[in-house]
Amino acid sequence: MKVTRMDTNLWGHESFEYVGYDKEAETFSIFLHEECCLSFTSVKEQVVFSFLLALDKESFILQKLIPFFPFEKSSTQSFHQAQ
Repeated sequence: MKVTRMDTNLWGHESFEYVGYDKEAETFSIFLHEECCLSFTSVKEQVVFSFLLALDKESFILQKLIPFFPFEKSSTQSFHQAQ
């Protein structure tokens, strides 16, 4: 999994700082500040690109990811494993 830091000051969001994508497994993970991770499955690369380009990433999560992709909420210890 490739993990990227999303500058919270630049993008204006507060709930997360890192995201990761595993292209082969089609898993998109959002590492939240509250010590947990949302891992979405069956996410195509195009959806990840749309997320990266979205001006309001938190709304994108709520409107475009959560309703349409299976996800699991887990502890952020998986963040350290992903690096």
